[in-house]
Amino acid sequence: MDTALPVRIAELELFSDCTRSELRQLDSLTTFLQLKQDRVLMSEGSPAREFIIIGSGTARVSRETDAGVATVADLGRGEFLGEVELLAGTRRAATVTAATDLGVLVSSAGEFQSMMRISPSVAHKVRQASIARAASLDLAA
Repeated sequence: MDTALPVRIAELELFSDCTRSELRQLDSLTTFLQLKQDRVLMSEGSPAREFIIIGSGTARVSRETDAGVATVADLGRGEFLGEVELLAGTRRAATVTAATDLGVLVSSAGEFQSMMRISPSVAHKVRQASIARAASLDLAA
């Protein structure tokens, strides 16, 4: 994984409708990180502190159920996570673990809020995804 190239936001669908000016501003609001397989990105019940966009690899989303831990989804390149709780101001509804080595872009809660202000197209896509995810996780959106 040491040879992984940083992810460029301009290459990701989330940012496909952004202007060059928006892309420059948004790029400064993300930090590229390489994470090893099995690393926990966020834990169910923990405070929401970051927004994560997957640039390479796969992350597994799981939740505690009465029958044990259940996989909710597998997320890959271009998909993002953490928006539901940041928008709702709630604790994490699921645990996310690196199913493979990952290359991710991470934004703090404040950077996420700036991202939403800077780009209406990103804000729209994130809000739409949040509504769908909240419904799939059986959460009040």
